[in-house]
Amino acid sequence: MQPSIRQYPLVLSLLLLLFTSPLSSPASEAPTPSAGPLNISSLMAKKGCRTFAGLLASSSDAASSFSSAFIGGLTTFCPVDQALNPFLPRFKNLTADEKVSLLLFHAVPIYYSIQTLKTNNGVFNTLATDGTARNFNFTVQNDGDVVTLRTKLSTAKIVGTIIEEEPLAVYQIDAVLEPTELFRPSEAPAPAPAPAPAAAPETVADSPKAWKKKPTPVATEMPAAGPGGDPADQRAANHHSAASCRWEVAAVAAAAAVALLSPLIVIF
Repeated sequence: MQPSIRQYPLVLSLLLLLFTSPLSSPASEAPTPSAGPLNISSLMAKKGCRTFAGLLASSSDAASSFSSAFIGGLTTFCPVDQALNPFLPRFKNLTADEKVSLLLFHAVPIYYSIQTLKTNNGVFNTLATDGTARNFNFTVQNDGDVVTLRTKLSTAKIVGTIIEEEPLAVYQIDAVLEPTELFRPSEAPAPAPAPAPAAAPETVADSPKAWKKKPTPVATEMPAAGPGGDPADQRAANHHSAASCRWEVAAVAAAAAVALLSPLIVIF
């Protein structure tokens, strides 16, 4: 007589457990992959920041820094295409390291909601800031609902929100943020020379032309100079000549008188 399986209850229990338990598989045992960081570049490209997204995606160093900062919180300010496209010639003139620094300058390693930005004024460090050194930073200022980002070379306003979900916030800005570490302030133009003071109108007394217009005084007739050429001597000679004439006249008169009186003297 062959033994029945019922005579071995332990074996029966093991067989039942084997066939009723779900079979495990490598796929079921593998852990569910955790959701990675959002594709920041893709979000920007869909919301008016395609140019900035392309620059970020083409820089492995900048993209890696953005992804690493995302875990602890990240706020990004992306210039809209209308603001960044005219800036591209200047961007292309930067070195590779400077291009990375400019991209990192547009992100802050902390999550800030728009309401938090509207109530916070002050200096913000960026992903480009080197450790504790106070470089590559900008100032946040707000006036009511308007949030402004300022450097010594540029001013940008937040004009839209792309995403605002902790740990990531991405805002549109209307200008490129220019750090002084990469761009020099433009030299102020030299002041124009002050105009020369207007010359005062010439008076008749001061005008050289006035002297030419004055009539030349007519000189009184002077006797011709004598041989010595001295008018005083000439006047003396004339006086002497006049005296001689008077004496001659007197002599003639006396002679005439004597001639008239001579017959009378003979008679008497």
